[in-house]
Amino acid sequence: MEIEAKFLIKDEVNYRKLQALERLGDYVFSIGKSQFIEDCFLDTADLEITASGYYLRLRKTCGEKGQWATIKSLEGFEGGRHKREEYVGFLPAGGALLSDCREAAVRNRVFEMVGEAELKPLVKLKQKRLFRQMEMAGRHVAELALDRVELESETQNKVYLELEVELKEEGTGEDLKLISELLSQAFQLESSSYSKFERALLFREGLEERSFLSPREKAFCTQLKSHGNRYGKWARVLLAYSEGQTAAAISQALNISETELGKILNTFEKERLSFFPFVQKESAVQKIHFQPERSSLLWVDLEPSLKSLQENKEKKKAKKAFEKAEPEKEKLRKKELLNPETPETLLKLYAADKEKALRVKALALALFDGFLPFHGLGKEDRDLLEVAALLHDIGNSVLKKDKAELGKEILLANPPAGLDIRKIRLLALVLELQTSGINEKTLKKVLEDAQLRLSPGFQNRALMLAVFLRIANFIEEYSKAAENGIERGFVSEVRLGKVRLLGTEAEIELWGQEAEAAAKGLEKRKKFWEQFFEIKLRFVPVKTTSKIESKEKREEKEEAGKGEERPERFVKTEIPISLKKSKKYAKPRINPKDSMAEVARGVFAFQFEQMLAHERGTRKGTDIEELHDMRVAIRKMRAASEIFEAYLDPEELKAPLKGLRSTLRVLGRVRDLDVFWEKTKAYQKSLPPEQEQALEPLFQALEHKREKNRKLMLSYLDSEKYAHFKKEFSEFLARPGAGKLPTNTEKHDALPHRVRDVLPFVVYFRFAEISAYAEWVEGPYVSVERLHRLRIAAKGFRYTFEFFEQVLGKEAKSTIKEFKALQNLLGELNDAVVAIDLLNAYLRTGSFQAPPSLNAKSSAQNEAVLGRDGVEVYLEFREKELDTLLDCFPEVWEKIQSREFRKRIEKALENLY
Repeated sequence: MEIEAKFLIKDEVNYRKLQALERLGDYVFSIGKSQFIEDCFLDTADLEITASGYYLRLRKTCGEKGQWATIKSLEGFEGGRHKREEYVGFLPAGGALLSDCREAAVRNRVFEMVGEAELKPLVKLKQKRLFRQMEMAGRHVAELALDRVELESETQNKVYLELEVELKEEGTGEDLKLISELLSQAFQLESSSYSKFERALLFREGLEERSFLSPREKAFCTQLKSHGNRYGKWARVLLAYSEGQTAAAISQALNISETELGKILNTFEKERLSFFPFVQKESAVQKIHFQPERSSLLWVDLEPSLKSLQENKEKKKAKKAFEKAEPEKEKLRKKELLNPETPETLLKLYAADKEKALRVKALALALFDGFLPFHGLGKEDRDLLEVAALLHDIGNSVLKKDKAELGKEILLANPPAGLDIRKIRLLALVLELQTSGINEKTLKKVLEDAQLRLSPGFQNRALMLAVFLRIANFIEEYSKAAENGIERGFVSEVRLGKVRLLGTEAEIELWGQEAEAAAKGLEKRKKFWEQFFEIKLRFVPVKTTSKIESKEKREEKEEAGKGEERPERFVKTEIPISLKKSKKYAKPRINPKDSMAEVARGVFAFQFEQMLAHERGTRKGTDIEELHDMRVAIRKMRAASEIFEAYLDPEELKAPLKGLRSTLRVLGRVRDLDVFWEKTKAYQKSLPPEQEQALEPLFQALEHKREKNRKLMLSYLDSEKYAHFKKEFSEFLARPGAGKLPTNTEKHDALPHRVRDVLPFVVYFRFAEISAYAEWVEGPYVSVERLHRLRIAAKGFRYTFEFFEQVLGKEAKSTIKEFKALQNLLGELNDAVVAIDLLNAYLRTGSFQAPPSLNAKSSAQNEAVLGRDGVEVYLEFREKELDTLLDCFPEVWEKIQSREFRKRIEKALENLY
């Protein structure tokens, strides 16, 4: 364990004083010894070592043959000192690290982190070091190292001065504290929390030393960013924020609400990497030992599991069966272990049910393939899932209760051939995660107890594969239970049908006689899946009563492509005739004595007709206002649902509102780009002819992104989900009294429900929502994010007046007109913010094809972005536009908050009586 204090030396004068220092208080310095040192830090392409919280350094000292290999932990800074795990070993010249390093601890620790993955130079530095020993009263207290460090990249170099005080065996924590205080006072030193490796890495990447993410945190998140689950999303958020993106840009790029974004950032700032479940504590007891030379596991301690077998007679029998196998089995074991293991030999060796394993494998792979758009895993992971599915039950023959733990240990003791150590441990973790009772709260402890020392990326991959395997195993076990209890002659096996992905929802067909019961069972077990992948799951049973056919006939039908007929209920939903030839709803006529529920139904019907009327133009895409008008109609229906929510049954509105949200989200992605395109074109036309081509690369990237979003939009508009939503909403609107709540209590007390009785409250409540922003938008600083929220509240108020314009009189028209000025200004502000975020994203990546957090590079590496100069000028133009709009806001806001405006509201409401 290394314990030291590190300081940055601010100037050359203090550096020279420290060189000449002979005494510090009661501490005496030895004569200095100089060295010229070259350090090369190594890691894998996916930063396995850094993400695991370590760095690997090869140090070559001038005049010495060979190098010193050091593996050292990161981020051990606390209370002004660094306390870090450290292993050092000499590597002879020309030697290989994993076979020739003379310190086994270095070989083993590196091997368990990287396996057989290739190590590449990550960053290099040179330094001139002056060593001084420190003694007090005959005690060798510490070693002082005075360093002149030189960092160099392709575009720049940097020299800085650093002082390290490393505690020796006879030194104490009090010594280090006192020495640090004396040095700081005498030489104005600044305590340094970074290692040389971290500082060099930040320099190479052009990042500030006080960046939001440390080098380890960045490597940690980089490993997770491509994963399609909640931890991958958190990583993408943190990377985007560390690159300086605004909350609005991150929210738009990653399709995440700003409220959820704020929670992620706040929790991370409090917990740092403990926010994720993958941070493991070091264990004093190592269950797994490694032998790098053989590239395989040397020994696994099975004693803890075997001791647990001695608790009763039944377990003793199990232990006996495990230790004293039949002669035939022992013979097979010796024969098989002479050759590399395969999943098939392990199945045979531990008497596992091969037929069951094959069924589980088929189910798990079907789930993996069906959810491919969500999880972001590749072919390698699919192959690993296949192996895990085959071996998931190998511990069952030893002890059913602890089969997951024993299965993991069996796999580690007999690893399949062709897999490096990280993949073997990944598979072992997948098997251990089959233990029942694992949920979000217990997950972190399970990963800690596993003691498998996997990087966050490998742990998350294991977790995703384990989720698929758990569901597949349950389906298979339910099939077996059903098979034992079902009438002979009918299909009992529960099989997977089609997997449908509907935005953030998924629908999974289950086929078989017991499909309905299996679906109910899965409903109880889906919570962790839904939390993990952040999707809603629905299991749809398809009950069949087909007679079981002979194996030969089934195979003949499968080969001929004549499998079991698909139930009619799953034929693609057609748009109902009532929607194809939709009746034209007139704008509802309102009387002050009408019930709010009746008015709501009329408003929904009219706006729904408007939405459908603009769908064809939206699909065609030649006039961007068609999409805008369709989107406005949806927004008005959503606003209406909030205005009338107290008078309508929420259960009956639940499905239509869900459809409105999904549709609005898909349309919004295209609309934002349409607005950006239109305003950018207007700007381009204002340029001199010789400058018009400067934005062409931007338009090309924008067109590519817009077409991609339009394809997604059209795919949604063609989907069963959208057709089903329209059908359900149409039927709801056509049903008299649909969604209407009672106007009396159970005790027959009257409830206010007429327009004239409740509209004043609704209007003043909506206006109060707007006025509540006064404390946030008045003053020298105005938050753009707050103005965005104000814009949404303003729409609610304006739509309220528009819905009831007939009964509010001429005052309503003037109120709406004046309110539009505020809404238009806020809309322009929002457009400018979106444009600025899009332009910044383009300048970082040169495209709009992925969230900036996935493609971001350092500014030095991005000089090749096409059209950079023209885009930077346009960005400056939009930023000035935003400043101008912000300057205009106080004047417009003041009118809305004036006494005269409030009087107009009051006068309009008087028309109700």
